[in-house]
Amino acid sequence: MIYLDNAATSFPKAPGVADAVSRFITDIGANAGRSSYSTARQSSRIIYQTRMLLAKLLNTDNSSNICFTMNTTQALNIALKGIVKPGFKVLTSPYEHNSVMRPLRQLESQMNISIDFIKINNYEINWQHLKKQLEQKPDLLIITAASNVNGYLLPYNKIARMAHQYDIPVILDAAQVLGSNPVDAKDFDIICFPGHKGLLGPMGTGGLYVSDSISLQSLMPGGTGSRSSSEYQPDDMPDLLEGGTPNLPGLAGLQVSLQFLLDTGIETIAARKLLLTSQFLQELAEIEGIIIHSPISPYLQAGVVSFTSLSCSISDLAWEFDRANIACRMGMHCAPAAHKHLGTYEVGGTLRFSPGYFNTPADIESAAKLLKGMNK
Repeated sequence: MIYLDNAATSFPKAPGVADAVSRFITDIGANAGRSSYSTARQSSRIIYQTRMLLAKLLNTDNSSNICFTMNTTQALNIALKGIVKPGFKVLTSPYEHNSVMRPLRQLESQMNISIDFIKINNYEINWQHLKKQLEQKPDLLIITAASNVNGYLLPYNKIARMAHQYDIPVILDAAQVLGSNPVDAKDFDIICFPGHKGLLGPMGTGGLYVSDSISLQSLMPGGTGSRSSSEYQPDDMPDLLEGGTPNLPGLAGLQVSLQFLLDTGIETIAARKLLLTSQFLQELAEIEGIIIHSPISPYLQAGVVSFTSLSCSISDLAWEFDRANIACRMGMHCAPAAHKHLGTYEVGGTLRFSPGYFNTPADIESAAKLLKGMNK
């Protein structure tokens, strides 16, 4: 298979990940922080070392402020439901995934919060309008770093710095950028991320970074192995947000993938993704009847290409790619707000290609060749 659906989950995983998961299940198997025997200590070391590697990636000295979750969705729910109060005013972008919008809509109905959107036209932020929005003192800003629909790389650092000038806390959804684009913990109050996408680790892993300036409520209190004589959740990090048994096999794999990323360098990974994305965009531009819904500029692109065709439905195109053993994704990509913003909602979304570090120019050429044959 030629796998071009890395925006959904990376494949293949980093070298050694599968072995690490298997080794944990077959050779270690113990829970962490609950016991003192040798394999339990090994499990605790895996958690500690994985947390330290994430801290290095996020450029923070405080690894205790990083909490593990099973995915970005859980991290975002912990963040939003732990900080939002009745009547909050929340500012966000029109490119948000449902992992942001669904919790926000739920809080809108339950807590009467208000939701406003940053104005973005042709990949240009209306900075004057954003300034006015921030002057109205929203209680929270939550933005995606990049669109999972079309790869638009938002100026998330600049937006966050601007919000902080007005003392507005910022939550970053880093699902599409962590592992290939720099994300510095000092620039954000909360960062939510998956382990299975750009970090090249197993599914069922992820986390959130929470700065010292933020106080969250626990979404899921439970056993932590610490302060077990108390029936109240510990209020120190990371135990505050880590009730229950973690996905230790997954974290063992994530530890290996993080080390691979740091050894390889995210700049190297970003350069490979950008090369392949640019190649595909150039190929698409030569095909009559193809409408590209992604930014062409490499400075605005996080490695996702979306398009529609004037001659074929996206479902027909997806069927042909599947028959050719080329993995891509069609539809709404769990982000209806983005499709409404792009004007692709009424046609059922787009066909999306997202190359990863382990793809080759030959993979892109094969996909483009097939598409050219279908659009003659």
